[in-house]
Amino acid sequence: MSLVSILLYSVVTLWLVITLLAQHPRFQSVINRFNGLHIIPRWTFFAPNPGVRDYHLVIRERYCDGRLTDWKSVTVYPPRPKLAYLWNPQKRASKILTDAIQAIKLLLKRDDVGPSGLPFTVPYLLLLHYAAHAVPAEPDAAEFQFAIIESTGHLERELECSFLSSFHSRW
Repeated sequence: MSLVSILLYSVVTLWLVITLLAQHPRFQSVINRFNGLHIIPRWTFFAPNPGVRDYHLVIRERYCDGRLTDWKSVTVYPPRPKLAYLWNPQKRASKILTDAIQAIKLLLKRDDVGPSGLPFTVPYLLLLHYAAHAVPAEPDAAEFQFAIIESTGHLERELECSFLSSFHSRW
């Protein structure tokens, strides 16, 4: 074995050992001081505050005479492929939608945005665009509205409407 191979194996082994130690809270502060380039990963398999709510996006449409359609579900989380644990590029799209939904909830609470400024934010426009194109329009429908529904619980589902948009025309 050459000197270069020995050196390379030593560096990779050292990096692996330090990476494993970095996962333990006892060593994190010491390792973080020397990890300026962020080459030591930190894995968090379980978040400190796990999600306990599911988000649902629904839309309804309004006809010119004022009649409203029933609420229709918009797919936020597509069915997972069998090999999703290995390769799941669709997860990125659902993550973007989930982040936009959570951002809307935070923006509603901010004094500088609030309900009046929300339609001019990127998360709102992203959800508006997605909702407008995810479900085919009803014939003769003039406008549509979307809502964010949160569900909690497993056996006894509780639903709560956390946001209701204004009506928008489809473009």
